Formats: sequence, structure tokens, C-alpha cells
Amino acid sequence: MAATTRGRLLSYALTGWTAVVLAFLWVPLVFIVALSVAENASTLFPFEGLTLAHYRATLADEELLRSVANSFSIATLAAAAATAVGVPGSVALVRYDFPLSGAFRVAVVLPMVVPGVVLGIGLLIYLRTVLDVTPGFVPTVLTHAVYGLPFVVLLVSARLAAFDESLEEAARDLGASPLEAFRDVTLPAVAPAVAAGFLFAWIRSFEEFVRAYFVSGTTDVLTTTMYAMLAYGTAPRLNVIATLVLLVLAVVLAVAMNVGDVVGAVTAGE
Repeated sequence: MAATTRGRLLSYALTGWTAVVLAFLWVPLVFIVALSVAENASTLFPFEGLTLAHYRATLADEELLRSVANSFSIATLAAAAATAVGVPGSVALVRYDFPLSGAFRVAVVLPMVVPGVVLGIGLLIYLRTVLDVTPGFVPTVLTHAVYGLPFVVLLVSARLAAFDESLEEAARDLGASPLEAFRDVTLPAVAPAVAAGFLFAWIRSFEEFVRAYFVSGTTDVLTTTMYAMLAYGTAPRLNVIATLVLLVLAVVLAVAMNVGDVVGAVTAGE
């Protein structure tokens, strides 16, 4: 009886703690969404009514829309580059024992753990003094590709490690070349992990601010534009763009988790 009571109390405590954590995470986002349609964009109280004027003003802001387009292009190119490098890199790490493989593993993960301000300053100095390249669109794409690479490698490597290589060996025994066996047998099995890696790399690039602040130069991206809006106190448009970004990311993640099986890719399930 005492054990049952303790179990019930523990269940209530965990449920309450989960509710507190979710509230801490989601209440600020709810306020942003509410403020995006409120007459008074600074505070909900006193409530002055609903309006779509902030949305009309935001969608008419050409500079802001240009920064959104730049962020979308940079994120897509960076995620594609990270995936193109990360997939063969994952195959090499999982299946082959080559010199300095341990150093390669560390180098792949470093962009994820090195503070953004350190990496941003280092890349800025490297671009200007060593490569003599002006910060801008291409350096931002390359920086975000480096930042997104660990997400691709970690997910694809985990999926490859759980893959039964005997299936690929059977394909080779039936006459397929190593490349054909990988393309027709292995790649479809790891495709959800590849898609998940691309997705995470894309999201990290789209929402990244610190590294972009140092290497974007005169190229306006959404995060730096939002920072400028915050500094100059344009709260209505800031609330709107934040709400739209949340909506887009929520839709993308919902589709990925229900159609693309991101959870299965992350956990190396079927």
C-alpha cells in the first residue's frame, strides 16, 4: 500500500514538473503570438483589441522580406552542402579504419560545441587575413554548412551503425557493384536519417545569429534583421515575423515527424 502511494505521489510530482517546464518554454511563445495580433504590441494588458495591421505592415516591408529570402537560400544551400559532405563522411567513419579517423571524428563534432562567438570571430579573421575574402553571402553559406555538418554526420552514422551490412553483401553477391549496392540497398535504408540531418542543419542555419553576425557582412539575414528591429524598438513587426517563423517551423517539423519519420531516424528505428 505504501509503495502504491509513493508511486502515485511520484507520478503526480513528475506530471507537475513536466507541466512547469512546458509552461516555462511555451508561455513566452504564446505571448509573442498574442501580441502579433493585439492592438497594443508591447503588452497585452490592458487589452485594446485585435488587429491584422501588424501583419500587413510586416508583409509590406521589402527589406524584411529580402532578409527572409536570404536566410531561406543560405539555409538551403548550407544544409545541402553539409549533407553532401556528411553522408560520405559518415560512411567512412562507420565502415573504414583510416589514419587520423579519431581526429576526424573530433573535428566533425567541434563546430557543434565550440561557442558561436569564438567560431564567428575565428572565421572572420580567417576570411579577411588568410583568404582575403569579404564577409557576405558565400562565407555565410560555408559557415552554416560547417555548423550543420555535425547534425548530418551524427544522425547518419547512428543509422549506418544499426544497418545490417549483410543485405548490401547479398546485393553484391547477386552481381551489383559496390556503388550500386549502396545506392539501391543502403541509401534507401538510411534515407530518413539523411533527411533528418538535412532538416536539422537547415533549421540551425535559418535560426543562427551569432556566427551570421560576424560573417554575413552586408548580406541581410533574418536573425540579424530581427536583432536590429529589437534594438530600434519595432516590436509589432518583430512579433509578427517571430510568429510566422514559429508557424513555418512547426509545420515543417510536424510533416517531418509524421511523414518522414524523423523520430525513427534519430533512434535508428525502422
